[in-house]
This record gives sequence, structure tokens and C-alpha cells, in this order.
Amino acid sequence: LERDFRHFYPELIHLLSREIGGSTPGLSIQFTKVLTHNLSEAVIGKRYGLMVPRSFKELGGESSLSELATVLGWAVELTRASANITAEVSQDRTMSRNGQPTWHRKSMLGPAAVNHAQMINYSVFILLQKYLQHHESYSYCLQEVIEAFSHQTRGFCLDLSFNPEQQQPLLHSYDVARYKSIVYSTRTFPTLVFPVSLALHLVGLHQEAVHDQAKMILADIGFFSQVQQDYDNCFRDPKEGDIAKGRVTWLIVLARQRASQVQLQELIDCYGRQEEECVQRVKQIYYELKINKNIPMYIEEKIGDIERAIQQMA
Repeated sequence: LERDFRHFYPELIHLLSREIGGSTPGLSIQFTKVLTHNLSEAVIGKRYGLMVPRSFKELGGESSLSELATVLGWAVELTRASANITAEVSQDRTMSRNGQPTWHRKSMLGPAAVNHAQMINYSVFILLQKYLQHHESYSYCLQEVIEAFSHQTRGFCLDLSFNPEQQQPLLHSYDVARYKSIVYSTRTFPTLVFPVSLALHLVGLHQEAVHDQAKMILADIGFFSQVQQDYDNCFRDPKEGDIAKGRVTWLIVLARQRASQVQLQELIDCYGRQEEECVQRVKQIYYELKINKNIPMYIEEKIGDIERAIQQMA
């Protein structure tokens, strides 16, 4: 499956560069550079698009439709690439992604590189129309793509680093509802729900109940994966700098709920500040509230619930 997925890559680049570039001299070459940089594994990381052909096969999909599963997998990768560019341009603080220079800096376009994100978004629809237009799942897959772009936009709207005016006093904006919404829109949907939903539609499983049950399980997987990452970023790999950057993490959400008035005031004064003493004080409050012990126990307990839900669905 992975070999076939990678084998389609040159055809994808050629098709989209030709369709986007048209007869305009140089545009096709330019878009080829946009795609090859932003779709490279060195930049985008794990190939979550592979979940489409993998899920399709596990669901008993017909081998004659395996190429369509690969195409849909690359649609997933394209939406991730466009989200990355948009985030990099919006923040402009990120110098690299996975050790590679961000596209808006490498291309020296600055904010104008956001147009390339729009071009990549448009190319998703080109891809679907080219390969799936006459398949009965086309309209369903199209709706999933639209929802993916909706979540992409929603994620940016919820991110406090993009929207400082949404920060409420006493850390009230760091609440459970916002955290779960951010995780679902920026992590769970694009990397788990989106590819699995596409695979379900391609095998003809369009029933709302099936998708709802799958989304519920995938939402839990995505949520607890992010909680684990938040925990690791603080207690195992602190160079990620979640505290200094003022990110909305599960740790600060819990701390805000459980802190005494004195601790809450210290969190308000220290969270999101770069000074080392502020970072260490926030972390010390986490220890005082036993967040370092409670979260691993919480995750372990919930993994059992997820496994039971998967067995029931099977």
C-alpha cells in the first residue's frame, strides 16, 4: 500500500501543476516547486493520507478501486499542506517545520505565500473531479473535503495565539470546551476522521450512524493522543515550550480548574511568559496539583474504554 501510495506522487505533481499552470509560462514550474516542498515527508511528517488506502483495504474494498483510495489519501495530504502554509504565514514566528525552512521564508514571498495555500486547496477539488466524478461516492467525499476546510478555518479561529482578543481574564479562555474543539479541528479531524470517513464512503458505507460511531471513537483517540503529547512536552520534552508560548494544553486547563486562588494568580502572572523562572513556577504548580501523576492514570483508564468501543463497533 505504501509503495503504491508513493508511486502515485509523480503523477499527482504532474497533473496538478499542469491543471493549475495552464498555458501561463512559469506558473506550472512554480506550482511544482510549491507541491514538492510542502508535500515532502521531511516537511509534512507522517503520511496520514495512507490511512485511506489502509482503511479501505481493512473494510474489504474492491481492489479495482485501490487507485481511488490512493487519490483520496493524497487529498488528505494536500489539505494538511495548505493548513501548514496558512499557519506559518499567519504566525510568521516559525522558522522551520520538522527542521526544514518554512515555505513563505524559503520562497521569500512572506505573507503572499498564503496564495499558494489557496492553490493547494483548489487542487484538492481538481483531484476529486478528475478521478471520482463518476463514482457514486463523489458527492460524499466532496462533502468531507468541505468539512475538512471548515475545521481548518475553525482551528485558526480558536487558536489564542492568532486571536489574542479572545483571551479572557483569569485564564477563563483556557477551558475544556475550547481545548477539545482545538484538538478536534486541528488534529483529530484532519489526521484521523477525514481519511477514515473517505475510506468508509469509498466502500459504500454512507450511513450516518456508522460515521457517527467512527467519529466518536476517533475523537477519543485524537483527544488522548494530544493529552499524551501535552504531558510529554511538559515533563519529558520541555524544549517544545508550551508554557512559554502560552499554548492551550490539557495541563493548563486542569490547573486552572484545580488551582487555589494564590496558585491561580501565579498562573495568570506566569503562563505564556518566556522567563525561565515563570516557566518553572508553572511547572511546579503542576506538580503541586499532582497533574504529573493524574494524567498518565487518566489516559491508561480511557484507553480501555476506547478498545471496548472499537470491539463493539466491529
